[in-house]
Amino acid sequence: MKKWMLMLLAAACLTSACGVYTETPSERQVRENREAQFVAEKVKAGDFSVDITRMYPLRGSSKSVSSYSVTVKDGKMTSHLPFVGQAWRVKYGGGNALSFDDVEISEYQVSTPRKDSYVVRVRVKTEDDDFVYVFTIFTNGNTSLDVQSVNRDRISYSGELTSSAK
Repeated sequence: MKKWMLMLLAAACLTSACGVYTETPSERQVRENREAQFVAEKVKAGDFSVDITRMYPLRGSSKSVSSYSVTVKDGKMTSHLPFVGQAWRVKYGGGNALSFDDVEISEYQVSTPRKDSYVVRVRVKTEDDDFVYVFTIFTNGNTSLDVQSVNRDRISYSGELTSSAK
């Protein structure tokens, strides 16, 4: 019996020695400050990219997505986003939907309604449509995006601010 208890005690000691690393409060604060500074620099410079992970159509349920992104850089915007919804007055076959490369930004506004987020409003006009992209970018990099269009249903997305614009 003592032998089993000794083995059980040894196993307990070994598993507790292999504990999971936990971040101290000061380390967490340093990391959060570094992330917030990175986000602030990217937003104010108008030089950021968002990798989209989920879409929320106006009608229907949300869907996980991958390999989609939006980039704002040098006064231009590149958008490669899926679109689900109703469209009016678009080219036969749906046109380019929400996909375009290096379109000139006609309006770029940044506001800070809360201390932990930025709201960035970007207006672009393509040959097919006029779009308003409203990014809500939190200081930890999480981002929600609302896209409004003249010729299509409104659609929303969520994703993550990436480390560098593409």
